[in-house]
Amino acid sequence: MDARNHQQSDQVLRELNAMRERAELTDVVLEVEGRSFPCHRAVLASCSPYFRGMFTSGYAEAKQERVTIKEVNKVAMATILDYAYTGRLQTEPDQVQAVMSAARLFQVDFVCRKAADYMKDHLDVSNCADVLMYADMLEDLTLKEASERYIAFRFNQVALQPAFLKLPLPLLQSLINRDDLMTNSEDKIVQAALRWIEFDKEERLQHLPALCRCFRHPFISSSQLAEVESTRECLPTDCKLAYSDSTTQRLGQTGTEMQIFPGLVREGSTKRGIQWVAPCYDASTGELYAIDVPDNLENFSMTATPDNELYLAGGINNINSISRFGYGAQRKFYQYNHQLNSWESRHEMKSPRIRCGLVYLKGYIYAIGGDVKKKTVERYDPSCDEWTSIRPIPRPVTSDFCAVTLDDSIYVISKEGCYC
Repeated sequence: MDARNHQQSDQVLRELNAMRERAELTDVVLEVEGRSFPCHRAVLASCSPYFRGMFTSGYAEAKQERVTIKEVNKVAMATILDYAYTGRLQTEPDQVQAVMSAARLFQVDFVCRKAADYMKDHLDVSNCADVLMYADMLEDLTLKEASERYIAFRFNQVALQPAFLKLPLPLLQSLINRDDLMTNSEDKIVQAALRWIEFDKEERLQHLPALCRCFRHPFISSSQLAEVESTRECLPTDCKLAYSDSTTQRLGQTGTEMQIFPGLVREGSTKRGIQWVAPCYDASTGELYAIDVPDNLENFSMTATPDNELYLAGGINNINSISRFGYGAQRKFYQYNHQLNSWESRHEMKSPRIRCGLVYLKGYIYAIGGDVKKKTVERYDPSCDEWTSIRPIPRPVTSDFCAVTLDDSIYVISKEGCYC
């Protein structure tokens, strides 16, 4: 006889977790910040090399009934234990770094990876510098590079954030040495570095010569050079400033304005292999480019923000489309990664939408109509990757409508009327 119960392992884990909650047959208590966590040594050792070494070695903790853990906080400890006993990883956004630090200490690789992935997926202008410093401290090269790339593409915005002023010198040098800084002026890089110095001038002024070697002299204006020289006057008279003579322009200095026409078929496509693209036209050169569309969508919507972020929403997957508002209609939402030339998934919309009005206004993305009711509206907040339903438009609109912004208002224009 040879049989296997595939539910057995899950059942054992569920029962062990229930026993933990009742403090049954537990043989060790972890003390963290005044909170006691009754546990089973075998469970801890099975998921953590840290605890396996602690309980199978000659250390005093191997025989102690109560073990004090000082390196983590109690919330992170609770999260790690819940994962050990259930396989589920769940925590609040403001605890992700603490959980990752605890997971690195306890050598729980899955939790480390998922925490790092979460931070990469939730980078924003306000937190990216903090994440960069955290990744540098942990020597997590993947998370560090992801954070640097994010900052590089939004350099002008990030440089105005308080956390930017707290960057250590090596990280600042690494950033302003990058070719892919998305800024249209070398002066803005110099200004950001000077603000960094002013934040703690007494300590940081000595680093001006090192920072100057990162500035590309051919692209700095004479007025900006004069400002740097006036800052140098506070240094010893024998201190000379040397600049980089690199003639490589930053990525933002070579950018061009594009017109995008979403939803055209790539030349050469056949009925059995349609490839939808978003053609991009460079009016200055007459060149035409194309951005591939994710999941081979059609009848989707796109919008761009003043910061050159590109978003795509809804549509129909023409491979398995069933009806206009059937299974083919999508709730999917994407953001374009210019550096990697790829679309990255963001939180899905609340309703499937086809040819919705997609507009940007004051930091939010609005998806209007295009759903079954043809009049619902939801709003996306890029800072937290969340959609929120808001008040619908007064009357349903057909697919032949447009949504535009002017000043502080959104206008929906259709044959049924115009709404603001």
